[in-house]
Amino acid sequence: MKKLFLFLFFALSVLISASCDSESKHIYPPENVVNRVTDFYLFNDGKTFLYLSSNMNRKYDFGELVLMQFDDEGDPLFQDSLLVPSISGKMKVNADESAVFITTRDKNGVVKAKISGKSGSYKIQYEEGTKGDYPEILKTKKEPYALTLNPEESKLLVTHVLNGELSIIDIETWKVIKTSKLKYGVTEILYDENSGYYFASHKSSGNISLIEAVETIDNEVVVTVKEIPIELPTKGYDVRSMKKSGDGTLFYAAFQNTDYEDTYTYDYDEDTAPQLVTLKLTEDKSFEIVNTLALGGNLGEIAVFTYNTGTNDPEKTDDADTTDDADTTDDADTTDDTDTTDDAGISGKAETTGESAGDDGKTSEGSEETSTGGRSGDLIFVSVPKDEKIIMIDSARNGIRDEISYRDDKKDCKPYQLYAKSLGNTNGYLFVSCFQNDRVYIYEIDLMAEQIIKKIGVLE
Repeated sequence: MKKLFLFLFFALSVLISASCDSESKHIYPPENVVNRVTDFYLFNDGKTFLYLSSNMNRKYDFGELVLMQFDDEGDPLFQDSLLVPSISGKMKVNADESAVFITTRDKNGVVKAKISGKSGSYKIQYEEGTKGDYPEILKTKKEPYALTLNPEESKLLVTHVLNGELSIIDIETWKVIKTSKLKYGVTEILYDENSGYYFASHKSSGNISLIEAVETIDNEVVVTVKEIPIELPTKGYDVRSMKKSGDGTLFYAAFQNTDYEDTYTYDYDEDTAPQLVTLKLTEDKSFEIVNTLALGGNLGEIAVFTYNTGTNDPEKTDDADTTDDADTTDDADTTDDTDTTDDAGISGKAETTGESAGDDGKTSEGSEETSTGGRSGDLIFVSVPKDEKIIMIDSARNGIRDEISYRDDKKDCKPYQLYAKSLGNTNGYLFVSCFQNDRVYIYEIDLMAEQIIKKIGVLE
């Protein structure tokens, strides 16, 4: 009996030791790591922000959600961080900024975290009682990526890169209650308040999925999907990003113009170049192409900054100096390569190569002249990772206004993920992830300043 007891004690000790050893072999990221950043969120206070380190290169065993805040001098300072499952996709923060939802492509699911505190003292944490480094992952289909909330914020809609499914999650019960099929390779999902539909873009086709999700009295969700082909101006497909205009009437889509026969050829003219396509949903539930703009390179993500100059001088922002010192792969592939910069500069060239340059005093659709003689519209930022630049397009001009180039910098930067937010009529921020280079640039936007885009921070 004594020998049996000793044997059991020894076996238990070995198991405990092995478990501890296994735990110690985890590679944890630093608390403010910048590692394959895939998403951003700026709080409504205008000084607190989140960024999502995805760990797409598998350098560590976890991704990380990092909370930072601008100090009184405008410098970004670390506040808090939270481990998340590896190969994180995108995140979604709810309207009252009390919760954040994060997809994980590696673990095929979603986790949620609480945001607590107030401006100047926000914290991010998991629910009390969470065991381990993060809570149990709510499983979805393979490779969840883009996500959004319904207007009531009772449901979370999650799309998938691999096979294109749509998973609908009940927030209260934290269960997947519906799965529907879309075209594979979903790159974006957004909600249109005007029509009540959700739109999903794809890298696998030139279609936009028009999704209607209706809740029944039994708390079930009935989903109908209509695939709408877009009459793209050039052959190919691959919409990498889709965003709404500030007034909600138009949609901007970055289209890479790739096909199976001629994938990623970069010698383009205006008739074959990758396009920024401006779309409008018609009454018969199809998309009308309002405008196309030939760009070049391999387009990445879009960020939209909505403005209203409200000035009696309509040229005030037109001639402002934008100068400053200042591929993720596919849709954020799990592959890797590259580098970025310390002094990325804006070129000062304001080419207009669209069908309508809008410089004849007229404003384009989706933009308007204000009653005070100013302009309202959108600055549309489009990343071009191969060409190491960001193109800035003004909807009021319907053409290219300027570009931020990283070509002449000391470090490489292939920008891909972009995020912009307006904090008033003419002020806000632009966040840029040089995905493969593990660097983030932060720009302050002030359309009434002599230098309208100013680099204020670099995270690396």
